[in-house]
Amino acid sequence: MSQDTPSLRELITKWLGPSDTPHLRITRRRHPGLEHGCVLAELHTSTRPLALIFFRHQSGCWRR
Repeated sequence: MSQDTPSLRELITKWLGPSDTPHLRITRRRHPGLEHGCVLAELHTSTRPLALIFFRHQSGCWRR
């Protein structure tokens, strides 16, 4: 990943705000048929749990 591309954790902090990100867990997942796998981001907020699945594109960008 180039230095111009923010990390996934930095993107999630930007989207959700820094107050909830200490409760963030990021896990790599591999599945048959997926060349690069995916990343599961689990966040336990004060109101409810949230899970997002992200895929890294060939360009290096994260997409959900």
